[in-house]
Amino acid sequence: MKRILVTGATSGIGYELVKTLTGKGHSVVATGRNQAKLDDLSEQTGCLTIKADLSEAYQALELFEEAVQQLDGLDVLINNAGMNSRKCGIDEFTLEEFDYQYAVNLRAPAVLSREALKVMKPAKSGQIINVLSTVAKRSNETMSVYTAMKQGLAGFSAILMKEAQPHGIKVTSLFPGGADTNFREVDRPQYMHPKSVAETIAMLLELPQDVVMHEMVFRPPVEIE
Repeated sequence: MKRILVTGATSGIGYELVKTLTGKGHSVVATGRNQAKLDDLSEQTGCLTIKADLSEAYQALELFEEAVQQLDGLDVLINNAGMNSRKCGIDEFTLEEFDYQYAVNLRAPAVLSREALKVMKPAKSGQIINVLSTVAKRSNETMSVYTAMKQGLAGFSAILMKEAQPHGIKVTSLFPGGADTNFREVDRPQYMHPKSVAETIAMLLELPQDVVMHEMVFRPPVEIE
């Protein structure tokens, strides 16, 4: 049984991930901005919940401290929260959009990872999983801001791995392809089901102790790259 903090838990992949992890007997703190959805998730799974807006740096810090208190420690941090306000050309994005995506997609997981290291280093164990996107492997028009933040997090996560691993802490950068979630404006049944993605993420917690998955790219069958 592991003590796990999952961000972005009120919909999509995060929602299914909490259900999967609690179903395996783990103790989970689920976080998100929607209290009603958190309450529903808690009722379904028995997970602990904390309402927080990761675009506010102080809320991210308070969230982490409260989660560690509720769990009496922390074994796994899963930085799943992410957002893309819209697709648009580079000459169209606003400063507000840029700052918000930076706060949620890059600053929040970086700050939470920093705080997790402070807890995990003394224990000489732990696991940090950063959920990125295959957009970080590509250069798609109209996705400049989102791609920049995910590529930034990929770079941060790669260095985090090097700094954490000597202390017995595993770090994995995940690059999932298309998933059929409310992240998208229209249904994409040909994409991966959020539950499938959740089960793939949960599998990382069951790898042998002498195995570290540094990076993992996975896609639905309809995607080649």
